[in-house]
Amino acid sequence: MDCNEARRLVPISIDCELDAQGEAALAAHVESCAACRAFRHQQEEALAAIHDGATYHRAPTSLRERIVTALPATDQRHKVIERKFGWQLWTRISAMAVACAALVLVLVLPRLSIDERLDDELVAGHARALLTRHVIDIASSDQHTVKPWFNGKVDFSPPVRDLADHGFPLVGGRLDYVDHHLVAVAVYQRRQHLIDVFIWPADGADNANAKPSTSQGYHVIGKTVNGMIFRAVSDVGSDELSQFVDLL
Repeated sequence: MDCNEARRLVPISIDCELDAQGEAALAAHVESCAACRAFRHQQEEALAAIHDGATYHRAPTSLRERIVTALPATDQRHKVIERKFGWQLWTRISAMAVACAALVLVLVLPRLSIDERLDDELVAGHARALLTRHVIDIASSDQHTVKPWFNGKVDFSPPVRDLADHGFPLVGGRLDYVDHHLVAVAVYQRRQHLIDVFIWPADGADNANAKPSTSQGYHVIGKTVNGMIFRAVSDVGSDELSQFVDLL
């Protein structure tokens, strides 16, 4: 990605409308380019200034009446009720919606552990790759081709092994963006099923097994080994996926 492409994508990223692949590529470029990093910072500051300094004005009643009059009056009784109680009704509905959203945040979010949120993000990345048919960026069954492909794209060296002799052939690799990290993804196959192995460095974590989970029909099993986090995601059976992780 060059600077022109990066600066075109920055506003899209700030508006949260850029896909994961684009976010990953943009993050890698911005990390290495001081000029684009400064450009993104300026864009974020400008957006914040607009939000903070913007003034909001209620439309005059006459405008609302003209709009209502111009709409098809298919139900005169509904129109009369809307004219009398419309503003109060929408105010109450808006207040109820805000209250419900706040209640959801209070009741649901605290119940999700950090690991659960991470697993949901991994499943979303796996499902997105399948839906967009962007499963691999480098197609190869040779670990000596896939592993070097990550050089210069991520700031670590992901372990990549071919497990074809055990029924889990390597088919390629790609990049993804997980938990604010650019990560390597080694892609394997088990019969008609694909297995994504998300790999990134651990922050000083000891060797440990991650708690297995299942979300939307996909299993997530992983380990932290020798300072590297591995998370395998697939709809293959949990026993087979566990066997695969042990082999990996």
